[in-house]
Amino acid sequence: MTRKLGIALAVLVTLLFAGTLYYFMPRATKVLITGTEVKRMDTKDSATGDHRSRDVRFIYATEQMSKEALVFRNEDNGWYFKFDSGDIAAEASKLAKNEVDETALLRYYGLRIAVLDSYPNVLSLKEVESDYVYVPWMNMVILVVLLILFIWGGVKVRRLFSTAKAKLSKRPEGS
Repeated sequence: MTRKLGIALAVLVTLLFAGTLYYFMPRATKVLITGTEVKRMDTKDSATGDHRSRDVRFIYATEQMSKEALVFRNEDNGWYFKFDSGDIAAEASKLAKNEVDETALLRYYGLRIAVLDSYPNVLSLKEVESDYVYVPWMNMVILVVLLILFIWGGVKVRRLFSTAKAKLSKRPEGS
């Protein structure tokens, strides 16, 4: 029973970690920029009850391969050292106004969750050729390193439990 509980706990922790990693790991897609907009977003601070508002830049695009309409927010983010949302908005606006459809590589993180009014955040935007192939080298390196650490941690935890089980089985009866 405890083995099944341990496996269930390990699967739960793995799923939570994988979901978080999927949300925060940067991805890229080739798009045609169709428009930009700045919206006023109102929020209520749950601790103080104060109403705050902020301007959020949005970039509207069409995915090049599937022709799916996409919406991205464009805000600065210290975690990714992104402090150029104004420059990205200007580049997106320039690409949207071009007469010729120009392909752009849009790097972003996050998910579009309509119920939560959540949009992926743009990290970078650059004009590329329509046949450009993006290879996420940094993501591959990070995932391989995390896989190695995960396997190493699993081996260490398993040895720890094996050692503890061996010590418990060697204890004399009645102690």
